[in-house]
Amino acid sequence: MITVSEALKIIDKIATFSMQATWDNSGLQIGRTSAKINTAIFALDLTKEAVEQAKGVGAELIVTHHPAIFHKPSSITDGHWQHELLLECAENNMAVISVHTNWDACKGGVNDVLATSLGSKNLKPLDKETKLGRVGEVPVTSLEKFAEKIKKTLNLSSLTVIDAGKKVHKVAVCGGTGIDYLDEAFAFGCDTFLTSDIRYHEAQQGAFGGMNLIDGTHQATEELSLNNLRKQFAKLSKLETYLAKETRIMQVM
Repeated sequence: MITVSEALKIIDKIATFSMQATWDNSGLQIGRTSAKINTAIFALDLTKEAVEQAKGVGAELIVTHHPAIFHKPSSITDGHWQHELLLECAENNMAVISVHTNWDACKGGVNDVLATSLGSKNLKPLDKETKLGRVGEVPVTSLEKFAEKIKKTLNLSSLTVIDAGKKVHKVAVCGGTGIDYLDEAFAFGCDTFLTSDIRYHEAQQGAFGGMNLIDGTHQATEELSLNNLRKQFAKLSKLETYLAKETRIMQVM
């Protein structure tokens, strides 16, 4: 058994909160720092599914990747779906800690897991200042074969692929919405960039600029790393931990 305060310190060892972006809101979202924890559940988001599963296993802590409170609210009521879940957590004595851009950026986090799972070697941060994203090298392959590997790795039935006519070798990845780092990927001389939430004009910039773009969906590119976070936390905390089973938001029928 540990306290919420001790859980925060453990997470800070894994993915120090000092690495989070200035616009982020990682950390304790709701709960008493002195509250005791025996069981924790890990989820990409604070959803009804995650809360119900936490209640089912008797968890006193939910650790999410995306902050449950992103923009500072003027009130927390049942008029907003996620605020209602925060109220439910409070009523059931469950704390919520979010580990967002610090988990994206740190060693062993979202982008390290995403890159290494695809066989990338010689990894470097895509953005040198924030440490977000990764650039690495894979054995030269076709875009089609690389896309199939991504589908299998991320457990996706389909992908959005923008073919710039390049073989795949030097690959940039950025879990979640990382297309803002397209210029950085070009500067590294990458031929392929895996991220998500790619918009039309960014797709044009990639295709006509000579870089393959692959949209692996926001959810799939990030949730791959959750089990690594859970394992590290379990090892340091000695608590019983679980992964939440969350519905895929983007599905092709």
